[in-house]
Amino acid sequence: MEREIKKLLEEELVSEAGFSYNEDTPFEGLRYAVTLVIRLSDAVVDEIEDGPTKTYFHHYRTVNAYIDRAAEKLVLFLNRSGYRAAAVPASQSVGEYAGRFSHKKCAVRAGLGSIGKSALFLSYKYGPRVRLGTVFTDAPLPVAEHEYRDQCGGCNICAESCSALAIRGVNYVPGMERHEIFDARACSEYMKKEFQSIGRGAVCGVCMRVCPLGHNREHR
Repeated sequence: MEREIKKLLEEELVSEAGFSYNEDTPFEGLRYAVTLVIRLSDAVVDEIEDGPTKTYFHHYRTVNAYIDRAAEKLVLFLNRSGYRAAAVPASQSVGEYAGRFSHKKCAVRAGLGSIGKSALFLSYKYGPRVRLGTVFTDAPLPVAEHEYRDQCGGCNICAESCSALAIRGVNYVPGMERHEIFDARACSEYMKKEFQSIGRGAVCGVCMRVCPLGHNREHR
């Protein structure tokens, strides 16, 4: 099953995938999760200066849709193989500035990266320039414990570059709540005020662009 899943996701050009086990699953009985990682275009991200470009806005939405498509294809494969499965949308708010379940939480549990001071997921391979998807299933997948490795250290570039003053400059420690390191309301309100001309739901992207971990990372 592991080989078949990874083969399917490779064919879908998913950059990286990992498995985790989650007692706090959002879907009853579906405790195993597959994390899908899609790397964003450096050429697009590098154009960001003080806010999102229209190209980045389009790229962000397109990649989210692509992740949802790949995730649903995996759900269909698992269903056909006799298992139950459900995907968490790549970008959907069901509460106050939060989705149904944290993609980042599953990605960290799968050993694929850490959480930055910006509250972004920091891939060990690609830094913050990624988008995530998650599929939950009852298929027994191979999982392992992974040591959490902070990648921020004393760096505060993202906090210093945040015009919304949403990044508190605090190193994330597993178990922390997001509000302890990041003010999601301040971020959202700033984006709505400043970037409606770019497009409804435009995401700033500045903290992602300036993060040193996104520069000169592994090329595929």
